[in-house]
Amino acid sequence: MDERLQNILMQQAIVLNQKVELTNALIGIDRGNKYTVHSPDGTKLGQAAEVGGVGGFLLRQLFNNARSANVKVFDNEGAEIAEMKKPFKFIFSEMAATIGGMEVGRAKRTTWIGRNYTISVQGVPTFTISSSLFQWKNFKFDVMKGGVHVARIMKRYEGALKMIFTQADTFTLEFIDSSLTLEERLTLFATTILIDFDVFEQK
Repeated sequence: MDERLQNILMQQAIVLNQKVELTNALIGIDRGNKYTVHSPDGTKLGQAAEVGGVGGFLLRQLFNNARSANVKVFDNEGAEIAEMKKPFKFIFSEMAATIGGMEVGRAKRTTWIGRNYTISVQGVPTFTISSSLFQWKNFKFDVMKGGVHVARIMKRYEGALKMIFTQADTFTLEFIDSSLTLEERLTLFATTILIDFDVFEQK
């Protein structure tokens, strides 16, 4: 695994700040999800962006968060170091974490109403998430492994005006269990992006 990707994944927590373009904020045209990736102290470690041509643009307008999507992860110099692949799904969305075209892990939503997910790493069921629908401001998604709480995905509330005018989201992936493997961490990174698409993206 690339050293630059390892540097991101071995942080105690990874902060994803979604960048919202003016066209999306003002007139509702979705130009694809973009994120900056930071360490807990605010150091920029890289970025991630949904990629695709005209076809991808049209799919975003027609199908919103049900669309298929490829989100590439880049280092600070713009070199690609990983990719997250989301197939087209109206329900039970999923996303795979890949490196060099090879799948590392996959997260899948398992219930239509509840925010429940199963997460496999290298083909082996590894994590589960069960999150309450009744949350406000501080959204939390606890990651369990064999009944043990090993990580947490959180959405930080940015305040009413910012949410209304930009819909900007900031997510934190916190690794409670420091012994999680790089493959497990990358799959949870993909899960964080999936949760943004699946739960918080405007429908």
